[in-house]
Amino acid sequence: MREYLKEIISSFKETSTKDFVFNYEQDNNSKKISKSIEIIYGLRNFIGNANKFSSEKIFVILKTNNEFTEVTIEDDGSGYPSDILSKIGEPYLKSFSGMKKNKSGLGLGIFIGKTLLEKNFASLNCRNSKKNKGAQVIIKWNNRDLFNI
Repeated sequence: MREYLKEIISSFKETSTKDFVFNYEQDNNSKKISKSIEIIYGLRNFIGNANKFSSEKIFVILKTNNEFTEVTIEDDGSGYPSDILSKIGEPYLKSFSGMKKNKSGLGLGIFIGKTLLEKNFASLNCRNSKKNKGAQVIIKWNNRDLFNI
């Protein structure tokens, strides 16, 4: 997972002026996962959204132990609009808050990313970060499921 995240982040660094902060905590017994285009595409959607909506920084944190693998993607932007927060993951969402038009969407990227990751046994939690005030998504797998994809 660490290599996949490094590869995705590297591809965004080529065209973005923003600062990507990647931290990982992996135990030494970490197994390799089979390359899943769905997992990579799903992670890429969320990292791409963080890049689009951040002010300056994107934080990607990988935590792995014997039981779980968790990826947290967070930005320092304005976060999810409060009027759609409870509906994140549904397609064709439109916020009526004062968000800039060039930085708004219909939620299709989140819907597609969420669907692909959940199809591969991930659970997702989208919320606003308490630490950085931007959007945060926590993607978590039970390793028993992740390593059998």
